Amino acid sequence: MPECTTPGSGWFAVLPDCDAARAAAAVLGTTATRLVEHASGRPWLVGQWAEDEVTVATVGGGRVAVVGLSPLTGPRLTALVRHDDALGSLDRIGAGPNAGPTGSCHLLASQSGRLRSQGTASGLRRLFSARLAGVVVACDRADVLATAVDAGIDERLVALRLMDPLIPHPLAERPLWRGVSAVPAGTALLTDAAGNTRTRRWWQPPEPELSLGEGAELLAGALTDAVALRTAGGGSGGSGGGRAGGSGGVISSDLSGGLDSTSLCFLAARGPARLLALTLTGADPANDDLAWAHRAAAHLPDPNTEHHVLPTADLPPHYTGVLHAGEGVDEPFTGGRVRAPFAETARRMAALGSRLHLSGEGADQILSARTPYLHTTLRARPRTALTHLRATVSTQRWRLLPTLRALADRRSYGRWLADSARDLSPVLALDGTPALGWQPLRPQLPPWAGPDAAAAVRELLWQSALEAEPLAPTRGQHEALWSVRNGARLARQLTRVTSEAGLPTHYPFYDDSVVEAALSVRLDERTTPFVYKPLLVRAMGMRQVVPAELLARRTKGEYSAEMQHGLRTRRADLAELLDRPLLATLGLVDADALRRACLSMFPPRLSPVTLEATLAVETWLRAHAGPTASTAVNGSEAAA
Repeated sequence: MPECTTPGSGWFAVLPDCDAARAAAAVLGTTATRLVEHASGRPWLVGQWAEDEVTVATVGGGRVAVVGLSPLTGPRLTALVRHDDALGSLDRIGAGPNAGPTGSCHLLASQSGRLRSQGTASGLRRLFSARLAGVVVACDRADVLATAVDAGIDERLVALRLMDPLIPHPLAERPLWRGVSAVPAGTALLTDAAGNTRTRRWWQPPEPELSLGEGAELLAGALTDAVALRTAGGGSGGSGGGRAGGSGGVISSDLSGGLDSTSLCFLAARGPARLLALTLTGADPANDDLAWAHRAAAHLPDPNTEHHVLPTADLPPHYTGVLHAGEGVDEPFTGGRVRAPFAETARRMAALGSRLHLSGEGADQILSARTPYLHTTLRARPRTALTHLRATVSTQRWRLLPTLRALADRRSYGRWLADSARDLSPVLALDGTPALGWQPLRPQLPPWAGPDAAAAVRELLWQSALEAEPLAPTRGQHEALWSVRNGARLARQLTRVTSEAGLPTHYPFYDDSVVEAALSVRLDERTTPFVYKPLLVRAMGMRQVVPAELLARRTKGEYSAEMQHGLRTRRADLAELLDRPLLATLGLVDADALRRACLSMFPPRLSPVTLEATLAVETWLRAHAGPTASTAVNGSEAAA
């Protein structure tokens, strides 16, 4: 296997410091190209990664590694590691201005046979674990572990993925393979000298108690630092320069003309890197992205910025390569529909010299609380809640009595989860049901899901309800954190796609420091029916980063026309995919109903994401189970 040279397209595994781990290292080493040893000389990290993607510091008998994007050079990292306390030093290293160090990285430590391994609080960088050759191994990719232990696929979890993106916490984090476990986001995997493991939470979500002004100052600082790290070209994580441009080389960024990407472009244009601003133009004549993007480009402070306009018609249609959309990703993801155009865009920007690409994804999740915030705000600030509620009821067309009942609902998270299992039917658009639960919409299965799928999902929901704890005590903050993790799951896979195409995508809004800054603001000030993204508007306005006229935009472009065009253009591939779907072989869907929905008129008032989720699961099964699905899905109980 060729050596990985693009950040984000490789993998790494963490091995315990014992002789028994050498057998596990031998299994993983068949595809690994890099190795970092414990102080003892035994293998610690094995895998494939780019040259500057890992920074290691050695202090006494302890070692600390940073994997990913970070400003911590070797000497700076060494200065933060305490002698004889490498594991505890991760708390110090993670004690940045907010949640942790600027950037997005895994933190790993080894000392005297003990290990600590952790990803990010957002879930953008994850860890999984499995028992391999008698020892517990951690890895940032579930499929690498599954291959190493020859794990089978759990069909109950396959059924659960038909609900994406409405899978409730904590079920969405579970890998689909038997014997492979997830380390929850914001949690560290601890390994003792005897090889025993346990998890410990290292991050607690902030209390949403800051005012809009206080939070805007915090967000402006965190987002400025996050973008500055990408433009500087220093630190670890493949951010080095070395190409034509300034000292930061060349980077690219989305410029849709919306608040999120516009903010990133104006921040990036302040840095030493030369900026390529990219605008995609859609087929819908009502899409005004291009007009706003031109206005933004005209105000960018760096005259060397290049504005590139790329019509979506010049890219592969949506669903191109759908038969192979599940390859190379370790879980089904609803971005499979846009895999080909994303990859082609990455190749084009890389050909222009870009070393990384900035995306505004994640801003919606952290800057706009969904409607469950009204349930929380009513109890904390009733007058404000009633004002917001009147506007929301009017625009969302909620029915009065169900809304009053939903506001009075005081069910615990576990009780809500158990009750959700009773009705898994799809929720139709504009049905007047108030979205005030622990999620904006309750868990639901598509209309083509079979009885076996429903039974499996009910069992999982009931089992989870016995011990499940919410991500935060209130519905509003729980939902915000749930949305962040949902969005990060998708971004994590899209990063993989673009990295393999030669250009890693970065999501500054998912940096832990940025997430924490945004979620520290009171829910009713972060979100209001009367102002669009007030927190970002205040943050970018107070430092005069973005001109006021650009912060006034209230519209948002959408690309459903491209989706419909892709369904028509790639109809033959979709028909082949659904001729004998593996999901039907497993008894999880009605194949005829699924084909009708995909190949004829899509069911009215049903979200297109419903179909995307099913296609994502089917293509993922095709890639990871293939024609021997029945055997692979049942798996080996020895692996479990």
